[in-house]
Amino acid sequence: MTKFEIGDRVTVKDATSMFHTRTQAFIRGRTGVVVEHRPEWVIPEDEAWGRVEDGRTEPFYVVRFRQTDLWPRYTGFEIDTLETECSERWLEPAGEADT
Repeated sequence: MTKFEIGDRVTVKDATSMFHTRTQAFIRGRTGVVVEHRPEWVIPEDEAWGRVEDGRTEPFYVVRFRQTDLWPRYTGFEIDTLETECSERWLEPAGEADT
């Protein structure tokens, strides 16, 4: 069972981490749309320590962001997007004010 469905608007938590997270700094605090589910996988912190066989797992999602939302000075086309994979615990439902 996944927390988010394809088409859900989500915001990436704006948090810091001491370990490898695969959550790029430039998407933290930004809002995007879930476009794909990925299978549960070992969380990046456990994977970084070689605990692939016995590490903690969680669902991952591919989230699409408008590049103009990520980089205010982006000079490309308005329709340009970036997709990246996020683990479930880094995501929260987007609020009404999030665009």
